[in-house]
Amino acid sequence: MNGWSWPPQVLQVVGWLLYIYLAIVSFGIYIPLLPTPWNYIVYAHVVVHFFTHIAAVTIDPADASVRAKQSYSGPMPLFDRTKQTHVIQDLRCYLCDVKVGPKVKHCGVCNKCVEDFDHHCKWLNTCVGGRNYWCFFVALSSATLGVFVLVAVILFIFIQHYLDPNSLRTDPQFDTMLGNGTWLVFLP
Repeated sequence: MNGWSWPPQVLQVVGWLLYIYLAIVSFGIYIPLLPTPWNYIVYAHVVVHFFTHIAAVTIDPADASVRAKQSYSGPMPLFDRTKQTHVIQDLRCYLCDVKVGPKVKHCGVCNKCVEDFDHHCKWLNTCVGGRNYWCFFVALSSATLGVFVLVAVILFIFIQHYLDPNSLRTDPQFDTMLGNGTWLVFLP
């Protein structure tokens, strides 16, 4: 039905574990090292990514006629090439048993028709189509931007640590953060 359907893809589980790890490291260690206006921007960026990722996974990308007809409770029939040469012929899907539009394709992994089908994403465990494409695009763009920002912040911390480690230890913003400098335990 959507990306929350079982069984989850291996890459989906790996992606969520990686996201949780990076969120903990980012929120707990690296983002607080940024100056005040920038850390709020990065926090907002992480929240936007989280919600667009959830939306891309949650939205059912199936064609409207499939969503109206299907209850997703029973198993879908398998395609028999002896009866038809293609799943969709003359704007009719023989597996979903519905009339479809000209931009609809049948996903072999999800086994359903998706309008404006782009691809089946194993990281989301769902198809990317017309209904969830913009959420997918924003989530992908924000994830890419987030990785670049995280790498830049980590490089700044490492360079600052080797050039002048006292400036990291005596920055006034950390007196209010933890008070005793225990955040330095996480630095190499």
